[in-house]
Amino acid sequence: MSEDVLIVGAGPAGISSAYYLDRAGIRYRAVDQARAIASTWAHLYPSLRLNTAGFVSHLPGKRIPLRYGVYPLGRDYYRYILDYMRDHQFNIDLGVTVTRVAPDNGGWRVDTDQGSSWHPCVIIASGRFGKPYLPTIPGAESFTGTYIHAHDFHDPADFADQRVVVVGNGPSGVDIALALLDHARQPITLAIRSDIVVARQYSYGLPNTVWQLIAKRLPQRWRKPFINRVNYQTYPGLEELGLPLAPNRDDRVGTSAPVRGAGFVEAVRDGMITPAAGLDRLEPDAAILMDGTRVPADAVIMCTGYRPVLDYLAIDYATDADGWMIRAADDSQAVQGHAGLYLVGRFYRGLGPLYNIRQEAQIAVREIGAYLARAQAGAAMESSGEN
Repeated sequence: MSEDVLIVGAGPAGISSAYYLDRAGIRYRAVDQARAIASTWAHLYPSLRLNTAGFVSHLPGKRIPLRYGVYPLGRDYYRYILDYMRDHQFNIDLGVTVTRVAPDNGGWRVDTDQGSSWHPCVIIASGRFGKPYLPTIPGAESFTGTYIHAHDFHDPADFADQRVVVVGNGPSGVDIALALLDHARQPITLAIRSDIVVARQYSYGLPNTVWQLIAKRLPQRWRKPFINRVNYQTYPGLEELGLPLAPNRDDRVGTSAPVRGAGFVEAVRDGMITPAAGLDRLEPDAAILMDGTRVPADAVIMCTGYRPVLDYLAIDYATDADGWMIRAADDSQAVQGHAGLYLVGRFYRGLGPLYNIRQEAQIAVREIGAYLARAQAGAAMESSGEN
């Protein structure tokens, strides 16, 4: 007998969904094309840290150890995931590629490279970071150096003594530029197409997550002004560093999250990182910026974001501006117009994606339980009517 729910993805979103399905007693199976659990977290560069506090970023039912600090390293978070998995016996199969998910007979037909199965419900938990986005850059095919997406940046030592251009105005771009300081040739060029917000890691002495928790207790009309006040507390003298600072933090040109921490400010002030105009095109041995500046380069690292991993869906669906499926309602994880299809792992707002994943998984499983109960009741009524 097929499971009631098929989960696509075995990262934090899929794991959280499995946890709540287990607790609800709902039969499920999770699959992931990778051969390692939470594969995105298994291949991170050594210095990467969570940009949300560990005390709200845990998986359901188990806190992240306090010894990992307020902002755990990515490798420590992955170690925590592996410990978590040893505590549970989830029904997860790795190395399984989903090729098609389509409506079928009141449920969902899921085709994989290992066969086909039918399920009343499907949870899309294939993650935010599985499909790197590389914009079309003229001349990229003729560039003779290393040209990669941030997704493929694993070891800064690979760029020893190289002239590196990092493209991106968000936390990933800045993190990678800082990680390169002990290896690549300085200065490292940080190409910023739009604008950038630089904020303190500990606004008024507290991590941003604490301020978010405080804001949740305020009346709705006060929350945004309060968060803007504390979330964007910055450093003096930024105007003198050549950074394209956002003129209005509430109405920005760019969309990336704030860059946090004094390390970046100090690196720019000391000339180790040079902020520059956005990338326009590439030549065989150089990056040409939007202001016409030619920067000799041995490597270009594109921190240009990701797109949803939804290619396997054989349905029409409405999307938001970021390409994600629109939900049936603000307080629902059901996909609009498609009964039995749910999305977990979408939202980045507030206390951050890892916190939101727990909430989304819990909501989705609650909705699935109600959906299956209605379907069972309907089948029972139909059967009794026939008799």
